[in-house]
Parts: sequence; structure tokens; C-alpha cells
Amino acid sequence: MNPTRLFRPAFISTLAATSLMVPSPVRAQAAAGTLCPAQLGGAVNRALARIPSAKLSMLVQTQGAVGIRRNVYERNAATQLVPASNNKIFTTAAALKKLGAGYRITTPVYGNSSGAELATLRVIGQGDPSLSTTQLNSLAQQLRQRGIRQTNLLIGDDTVFQGEPFNPFWNEGDRGQGYAAPINSLMLNENNIYTGAVPNAGNYFVGAFRNVLTKTGIKVTASTLVKRTPAPAGEVALASVTSPPLSSLIFETNQESNNVYAETLLKTLGRLQDPTSLNTNTSGVAAVKSILTEMGVNPNRYSMVDGSGLASRNRASSEAFVQTLQAIALLPEAQIYRRSLPVAGVSGTLSDRFRNTSARGIVAAKTGTISGVVSLSGYVTPRSYSPLVFSILVNSGYSASTVRSAVDEAVVALTRLRSC
Repeated sequence: MNPTRLFRPAFISTLAATSLMVPSPVRAQAAAGTLCPAQLGGAVNRALARIPSAKLSMLVQTQGAVGIRRNVYERNAATQLVPASNNKIFTTAAALKKLGAGYRITTPVYGNSSGAELATLRVIGQGDPSLSTTQLNSLAQQLRQRGIRQTNLLIGDDTVFQGEPFNPFWNEGDRGQGYAAPINSLMLNENNIYTGAVPNAGNYFVGAFRNVLTKTGIKVTASTLVKRTPAPAGEVALASVTSPPLSSLIFETNQESNNVYAETLLKTLGRLQDPTSLNTNTSGVAAVKSILTEMGVNPNRYSMVDGSGLASRNRASSEAFVQTLQAIALLPEAQIYRRSLPVAGVSGTLSDRFRNTSARGIVAAKTGTISGVVSLSGYVTPRSYSPLVFSILVNSGYSASTVRSAVDEAVVALTRLRSC
């Protein structure tokens, strides 16, 4: 999550970003030699001693099934701290488990008939975070090809996600920023424009679609937004666009720490679990808890209020993140999930960290930073030791760069492990 990253709409090339500031090159340099397991604790403790007054939760385990995995390093593993964007691990893991890698979100358009002149034309939002102006053009072209030339009323159906578009636990100063856009059923260009989040997400979508229809040669007499009344029965399906598969959506969520994608995935889980819910965010949190509990994650080791980690009310332990990552590693989709995580010194929000260290290319982890919080959780594949799962959460008054440097030094120590 990156409260200061510049917004990148879906139609603009991706900007890698993660946190409150663009990460400076890591100061943890490649250390000579290797470490025996008995030496690891001293190496990690020396790294974390650079932030002595910080609150820490850290757990490192060998990757494997329950009963086989073992702790390699543990420090306050059950302590719950603010996790920042590591919260996205819970959201994306639950989404992948529940929906499957091939799940897609389809946005349909219906009419009161299939004739050239319609009384109503209705686009029903399904909360597709990837929907862009390109998809609006596709819908308009499909309608034109079906012979549609006019509608008296264009309706934007914004009823699938219920509740407020802004999470109530987000800081007032964050709401409306590019990284904290409103989350509704009718999403367009991640609900962002160049100056930040759109002021009225549903009306932005409907207005943009009306303009596209007009340019395509379909006359629209009037348009409106519907937030509470679902579509009546008997309307005719006329056009649709479909999102990329879930594997691509979680890739964007984790690689770029995309808050909009994370929140829409949370609400998607919420509406599927409880279609009658009046608060899709609340039902989404309940859905994630239920899914992760079935996967073996202790529900008493974390509490969520949003899907992205932007809210400072979230709490989680390193134990909960390690349990989640261990559970995902046992699924058939394990490699799909792992590929969604940034790779040290190579991709996403870790592209500028761990360069010129032994961690480069062999650490895949989710970053997290908000004010006073730095977190990093993921997988390590040491060259001379068993694969590892780790989580480090730090809450402190130190600068983000100071904490990252200590965290990165601790992770580099993990990469130096060998059996001895």
C-alpha cells in the first residue's frame, strides 16, 4: 500500500509503488559466508537491535505441512501489530482459495428489448477493478453491432456492493486520495483521475459510458445511477465485458500493492458469501475469516477491518501470516500465488530493495508501509537450506527507511542459512 504513490489508471503503464515513500536502495549488503541454524538468532537479533524500542513480531518456519514444518526463529510471534499492506496476504489468499485462479468478473449490459430504440439500457456493475475506458468502448461497439441506436434512459446499476464506498476506518486525510479511492460496483479506471480519486464513483462511470455511447452513434436521452433497486426481471442481455482471471488480479494486488484491487476482492467475497448483506465490507471480512480458518489459520491471531491494510485499526501477528502462507503453499495454486508476490531486487514493490545482496531473486514477499509501520512477509529459498516462510512486523517511531534497513538485513541473514 502506498499513500504517496502517483495514481496509475488501468490505461497507463504500471508504476511500481508500495508505501509512504519510494524505497531507497537497501543498506544491507551481501554478507560473506553462510550461517548455521544455531547462528541465525544472533544474526537476526543484531539486525533488529538497530531499532531497539520498536514493537516486533517475527516468525520464520521451514516450509511444509503441519507436523513437518519447524520454527527457525521466533520473536513475539503471537503479538498482534498493525500490519499495513501485509493485510493483502489475507485477502488475496482467501480469494484464490474460494474463487480459483480462473475466476473472472463479468460486467453485463441489459436492455428492455433488443430493438434499435430502447426505453432503458442498464449496465450492471460487478465490482471489476480492472474495468477501463477500453472496456466501455467494447461495450458500446457490441451494442452498435446489435443495431442499438437510441435509449431513452441509461441506468448505471450500482447495487451489487452495499454500504459506504469508503471504509469507515480509513483516515479522513486518506479518503479520496489516489491510493484510497471509493470502492463501488461500477468501477472505472480504478475510480481515479489524474488529480486523485473521483468525487462520485458511480456518476463518473455513467457519465463516461454515456459519452462513449454518444461517440459510437448511440443517442442517450437521459442517464441515472441506481444504488438500491436491483434490475427487474425480463430484461435482455445485450453486451458484456470480462475481467482478466483472478490470477492476474491478485498479481496486480500484491506486486503493486494496489489498494483498489484488494478492496474489490474483499467486497466480492462478501457479496458472494452473503448476497443480502447491507454492508459488503463487513461481510467480506467475515468471508476472509471463514475461508482462512478452514485453511488452518488461527482466527484469534489477527483482526481485519479492510482488505488492503490502509486502516490502522487492522491487527495481525507474524504467526497468522506464516500460517496463511504455509496453507497457500500446500494448494495446487501455490505457484500462482507465489508469482503474485514481489521478488527481491527484481519486481514490484521489492524491485529497489535487496539489490546486490544474497536475497536478490530468492525472496518473494509482500511489503507493507503506513505511518509507523513496516512489514514484510513471504518466502525465502536459501541456496543451501530448506525453503522458508517468514513474517516480520514492526511498529515504531523510527523512519521507514531505518526500519526497512533492519528488516532487510534480517531477511538477508535467512538467505545465508545452510544445514550444519
